[in-house]
Amino acid sequence: MNIDWVLDPVTQSAVLGTGLIGSLALWLLERTDARAAQKTFEAFRLSTEAALQDLRARIEVVNAAPASESAPSPVMSLQGMNLTTRTKALRMHRRGETIPGIAAALGVQQEEVDLLLKLDRLLDESVAI
Repeated sequence: MNIDWVLDPVTQSAVLGTGLIGSLALWLLERTDARAAQKTFEAFRLSTEAALQDLRARIEVVNAAPASESAPSPVMSLQGMNLTTRTKALRMHRRGETIPGIAAALGVQQEEVDLLLKLDRLLDESVAI
């Protein structure tokens, strides 16, 4: 087999030149991709900064609202207390916990807990009579 063509300087120069041109093309392609990624990142950064500015402005509006406005009253639950919740509330009250603490622990309105305790007191009084 004749492999003299591999050692020929013209062949070596052609292969070297092709490799250099290919490397240059890859380098240019990567630079183009890097610039596109940089532009995309910059656009994302600017949109994020704009969103943050908008949120800061909304927070300022909320903080600037007069303190005299009362918080909206919580919505009463439609279901109310079930038997298990009532039992837990009565047990907690007998242990000496406060009405707000019981309401917070069970996730019900303070008025519901207060009404339950009043009804329990009335029932205890009627049984004692």
